[in-house]
Amino acid sequence: MEEKKTIDVYNLLIIDESGSMQSIYEQALSGINETLNGIRNAEKDYPDQKQYVSLVTFEGNGMDGVKTRRDCVPAASLENMTRADYRPGGCTPLYDAMGRAISQLDSRIKEGDAVLVTIITDGMENSSCEYSGTAVKELVARQREKGWTFAYIGANQDAVEVARELNISNALDFDASPEGMVTMSVKYEKARKKYLRNVHCCMSSASSPSFLGKLMDLFEEDKD
Repeated sequence: MEEKKTIDVYNLLIIDESGSMQSIYEQALSGINETLNGIRNAEKDYPDQKQYVSLVTFEGNGMDGVKTRRDCVPAASLENMTRADYRPGGCTPLYDAMGRAISQLDSRIKEGDAVLVTIITDGMENSSCEYSGTAVKELVARQREKGWTFAYIGANQDAVEVARELNISNALDFDASPEGMVTMSVKYEKARKKYLRNVHCCMSSASSPSFLGKLMDLFEEDKD
């Protein structure tokens, strides 16, 4: 009997750890762990998917503040983030975090894998040293051609416009308050589940994985 086909799904979370996140610290940490729990449960909902998580935080100046907290960890072995893992302080090296995290993950990805990259920040880039906005935009474009899907979630900015400048079509604004963080986490979980349904449907219909990078807006309202 032919073995059932499975697909590896890589979830890359790039999370702002700058000082301004301190005002929503409890909700941010809780939201991260709720997302990790959702990824664990995803393998129960979709046995045809093998989930992996990479989680990168960023604060301070340049690459010194970019920290890999989880590196392609299988969902079954995934541990929650702790207060020791997430301690906001410093500036916002967004471009360096995106450049390093995306490039590192790219070296692990095989043809046919699915990749969802999510960036969550409550502020604008202000301290990167190695990557420019143009370089990150070009990097995102290359990965989207490979079928990667990107989502940008931002506060205290026009997230849709910032995402567009980075070549990202999935964007969501949120209010940088405890209540706003909770609301955003719910919307993101809904979007992430939509993405996994799309992965499942692509497998069921034998569609090319590259189709995933061209799907509808993850944050649009569901009609069902």
